[in-house]
Amino acid sequence: MAVEHLGRTVVLVVDGDVDLYTAPVLHRAVESALDAGPRRLVVDLTLVRFLNSAGLEVLLAARRRAGQDTDLRLVATTRAVWRPLQLTRLHEQLIIHASLPAAIAAPSRTRDEATTIGST
Repeated sequence: MAVEHLGRTVVLVVDGDVDLYTAPVLHRAVESALDAGPRRLVVDLTLVRFLNSAGLEVLLAARRRAGQDTDLRLVATTRAVWRPLQLTRLHEQLIIHASLPAAIAAPSRTRDEATTIGST
């Protein structure tokens, strides 16, 4: 897992499988990134080959922990990531981009959008 700081944005690049054994590593990386108080946290899942319920729970926990203070964005481009997000309908609750530059450059959500996203 690689971590990159771009101003007030932190990018976590996840590589490989995210499952019961590796999800705790992702969880610790997300927690550490959020402890720094970034304005935006981007979790790049482009290199993820497998994502199961343990990984999905880490992403949901990240959204809850980020709250109103940090704008959480995901980058998902592969079937291995999209399929579990769609099956669980999490793609409706998380902000997902097709590329890392898009996730970094996207305008921040408004407070109303954050409330709507968090309430679904």
